[in-house]
Amino acid sequence: MLNKLAFRNAKRSMRDYLVYLVTMAAVSAMMFAFNSLIFSKDIQSMCSEAGVLAAMLGMITFFIVLIVAWLINYMAKFMLEKRSREFATYLLLGLKKKDLSRLYLKENLLIGTAAFFIGLGVGMLLQQVIMTVFYSVFSEEYQLHIQMNVWCLVMTAGCYYACYLFALLRNKRAFRKMSIAELLQMEKKNEAIRIGHERLRQWLFFVAAAYIVFVYVMMVRGCSVWMALILMGGFVAAVYLLFHGLSAFIICRVQKKGKGMYRGSRIFVFRQMASKVRTMRFAMGTLTLLLICSLMGSAFSLMFARYQGQAADYSVPFDVAVHSPDPEDDFAEEISVVASYNEIQEQRIYRIYENQSQEMNRYFGAHVTTSMENHVDADGNFVSGGEYYDYDTFMKLSDYNALREMLGQQPVALAEDQYALQTKPRIKRDFGEDIYGQKVEAGGRSLSLAQVYTDPFSQNGINGADYLIIVPDEVCEGMTPYYSVYAADIEGEGSAELRDQLDEVHRHRHGLLTYEEYEAEWLREEESADGSKESEDSEEWTDSLMGGTGTDQMIVMQADTFVKDADTGDLKFMVTAVTFPLEYIALIFVFVALTILAVQQLSDSGKYRYRYDVLKKLGMKKKAVDRTIFGQLALYYLVPAVAAVAISSGIVIYAGNQFVKYTGAAGSGWGYFGISLLISAGIYLLYFAATYLGFKRNVEEA
Repeated sequence: MLNKLAFRNAKRSMRDYLVYLVTMAAVSAMMFAFNSLIFSKDIQSMCSEAGVLAAMLGMITFFIVLIVAWLINYMAKFMLEKRSREFATYLLLGLKKKDLSRLYLKENLLIGTAAFFIGLGVGMLLQQVIMTVFYSVFSEEYQLHIQMNVWCLVMTAGCYYACYLFALLRNKRAFRKMSIAELLQMEKKNEAIRIGHERLRQWLFFVAAAYIVFVYVMMVRGCSVWMALILMGGFVAAVYLLFHGLSAFIICRVQKKGKGMYRGSRIFVFRQMASKVRTMRFAMGTLTLLLICSLMGSAFSLMFARYQGQAADYSVPFDVAVHSPDPEDDFAEEISVVASYNEIQEQRIYRIYENQSQEMNRYFGAHVTTSMENHVDADGNFVSGGEYYDYDTFMKLSDYNALREMLGQQPVALAEDQYALQTKPRIKRDFGEDIYGQKVEAGGRSLSLAQVYTDPFSQNGINGADYLIIVPDEVCEGMTPYYSVYAADIEGEGSAELRDQLDEVHRHRHGLLTYEEYEAEWLREEESADGSKESEDSEEWTDSLMGGTGTDQMIVMQADTFVKDADTGDLKFMVTAVTFPLEYIALIFVFVALTILAVQQLSDSGKYRYRYDVLKKLGMKKKAVDRTIFGQLALYYLVPAVAAVAISSGIVIYAGNQFVKYTGAAGSGWGYFGISLLISAGIYLLYFAATYLGFKRNVEEA
């Protein structure tokens, strides 16, 4: 009997709360589609770093489970209030509280199960979209095929139903405490505007706004990790306090009853809004935080997604590149390794030179915004700090043109008294016109700058650190070779096996261990010390033989050996392991927030039916009623949205501009935030339209 009743009630709830059903189906679809990335054999075979993506998605899933559990708990309590008289009737008919609790649990699980299987079907289609996008990042073609992994289903179902169990266990305890009288009175409670200390509450708004501005200032100035965590805790509290103050402003606006308040149906709309904000201020604060996280997650995802290709191209433009601190290195063993894997189409061994000068280092240290602040010591000598080589780095024009030809670029011509500067696009933006007045003393000549080039050229330590000074060949004859480099263009794709073998041979030639060998040696030393402590003579890991690594931030590729296809694939995978989870959590959060907004209004449409009927009887025409409904819903939807946009815009725009500054990525903070806002606004409008049409239909049934 109870099973039939649960099934009937679940069907009715699915109809009444269709938006909630659709959202839970979307949640299960996204869970399945993104979880499939973790267990996909195609992805595991594509990249050795697949575990990073799995770890990131697993961490994001934890937060998603908490938020979805909050949504389910909120909806369960909301439906309980709306059906309280029905449940009171069940108790009056002799149903025990324990059985009533089980009945409600079954109803919610039936709704959740229906949404889960609907979402599973949609998730299979979404899986194909995500996999296609994922493969396109790596310039690979994806053949559409459903990937149904048992462990993926188990994980998706486990996370999904864990949300329900966390949420419904709390409602089970609530049923035990409720009496018939409380259930009968629950639905009759009105959203009364409780007035008191409104002036004090208004000050809370200004205090909260001032604190948020303070957080912005501290973000710009910089602070420690612990201070940042404390500030973020206060930031969350400030968002909730904003709505305490906002409700007081609306109430005072209604109390003043100025001429504008009586225009049209304005006082009706404001009174409804005042009661909503006052009774739902905690929910409004939570929704605002969800929307802030959604906007930030989407914007940060766009930042990294847009830059990953550019970072790879500029860091590894050559098919194979090897750095050696030995200026006379012939790279014989490395060339043999490359030839054993791929046919070498074109190759070149060349030297980078120095003449004990530091003038260009000083110029870069003073002008490049991402370089260390204190780049000159007390004696006036340049201090590299690992960013730049100790001395200015030079390259022969013939070597430069040969490498440009290898990359498909046009050759460069220089007069006897000229030099060219090869650097990065973001660094060129830091220069003023004074760069063209920067003289270079080399080979007994005073050289003037002819041109600045910013083509991709592997300048994170291999071809200079951030820059190279290109000079006529004869100028280098009087200089000292600094280090040597090998670059090659190969037939086919460079594999991870080639990269690993090349790295092993190169490191062994220079008396270094590979990372795997170092780890094994470190473990042996620990065992020799009986596991109590590390051996005192344990050597530190040496990751590079380069004397400078450049000033790149955020996304950095630094190594003595590079194989383009393998290394760029790893870089893109690492960045994708960040972008996909960020977009995942952004979509989930915006869906959860909008579901709460939509269900609240659609469920209250029955209550408002009587109020709008009164307005009609007072002479308000249908168009005016529709405008009033639109205004009421628009105001209700706009309050958390405007707060979220106002708060997140400062963070995203600042972070976006800093990202562009430190990485050289195209775009700006405004652009990233604008695109993120457009995506969220599109979803927002869909939910608003569905709410408006449903609300108007319910009111018109009066």
